[in-house]
Amino acid sequence: MNKLKCYVLILIVVLGSSILGGCDWDFSDSSSSGSGYYQYANLVSQSPSIEFVVDDESLGEIEFSYATTHEYISSGTYDIEFNQILPNTENDNFIDDDSLRVYSNTLHSYILYGDTDSPSSYTVEMDISDIYDDDFDDEYAMVQFVNLINNEDSVDMYLLDADDNLINQTADYSLAMADTSGDVELPEGDYKIIFTEVGTDTILAQKNDISISEAEALIYILTSYTVAGSDNTRYKIIELSSSGARTLSNQAANGHIRVANGVSNTDAISIAVGDSTDIIETDIAIGDLSEDIEISISSSDEVESTSIYILNSEDSTLLDGTTLNVYADDQILLLSAGDASSTVSVNETEEDLRTIETHVKILFSHSIFDQSDGSLEVKILEEGGNPDSYDAELSVSYLSTQMYEIESGSYDIYIYNSDNELLIEHTLYSVEAGNVVNLITTDYETSGAPYQIFEHIN
Repeated sequence: MNKLKCYVLILIVVLGSSILGGCDWDFSDSSSSGSGYYQYANLVSQSPSIEFVVDDESLGEIEFSYATTHEYISSGTYDIEFNQILPNTENDNFIDDDSLRVYSNTLHSYILYGDTDSPSSYTVEMDISDIYDDDFDDEYAMVQFVNLINNEDSVDMYLLDADDNLINQTADYSLAMADTSGDVELPEGDYKIIFTEVGTDTILAQKNDISISEAEALIYILTSYTVAGSDNTRYKIIELSSSGARTLSNQAANGHIRVANGVSNTDAISIAVGDSTDIIETDIAIGDLSEDIEISISSSDEVESTSIYILNSEDSTLLDGTTLNVYADDQILLLSAGDASSTVSVNETEEDLRTIETHVKILFSHSIFDQSDGSLEVKILEEGGNPDSYDAELSVSYLSTQMYEIESGSYDIYIYNSDNELLIEHTLYSVEAGNVVNLITTDYETSGAPYQIFEHIN
């Protein structure tokens, strides 16, 4: 090697060493220093509540479609366990475990979804280094859109101005199952979100007038669930934010109404919708349920004012009626009770028909006109048990419904009035996990006692 090349090489090595030595290079793992955020969401649609346990500390029981708030924590790895909350037991049911690695200046929304027995997990990671800065004033929010429906189909997602429609629109994102749009910087304003079947204009879910504010970190998730007695999948849009989760009304969905007949002194009732002459179903016997009445929501404020009429099937005499404010995706049970020869009343209650694959859901309704002044006290115990050894599980007021969850099996049901007089005994045989059972109490066909209970497995 000649002297010139040698001197040049020495100079490069020396200068290079000096430059590297004079710089503060940070090659450390960002997961081991600084702080970030995490939150946990339960989107296992056919599951009961799930307790999230992080590093042996419980974050509480989270119901389907709910989430924790954003929590500011140190970067690093956190161990997670999932305890599925089963009814009528204090025993733990830990179904799985996992870990979450939290990075600096990043929001991690950890979501359980999918199968009830063995849920899947999906973590949405969002860079919040700018929007969570105290000096941020760029008038945009950070948003992601996620597909977590249960049938593993892809969907198209449209982000539109409020009140806009799909005419001449192109999908903003096509999302496979368990797929996200990634971070989207969205200027503050009012928007409309639409999810469709991929490649079509068939709307699965939509929500108008979503207000986006500056410096928010928001995630919009399409999820799905099933209800008892229907083969149709239902869809929800869940919004995750710093305050937790909220379900946005699916304006593409219909409202649903069923009517329960508790009217005595008539062979059956008929149902009319809109006008008392527009009869849609006849000959509903005492203790029976009508077919599902679907209400299309056409008004811009998401509610449809709907009149329901109860008529005597024998001569079409009007017995009673009411006007309901029906919202998109509502599931309403309209209870009726009374004596067709004197007084008939109706009342609107919520009917939760979402199936839970781990246990049985009982929907108990009080439609005994002769006991309208008081509540019914209900004891539910394993078949053959002594009712004197048990307290009432439910206290159900007149023309209302309460839900109770039990494991698979056979059960004796004892129903008392407020004076502790036994009114009805009933055995519920061999109900299975996933069943949703309506139990409707009524007067006798000709009014008064002996009182009756009717069982419907949806």
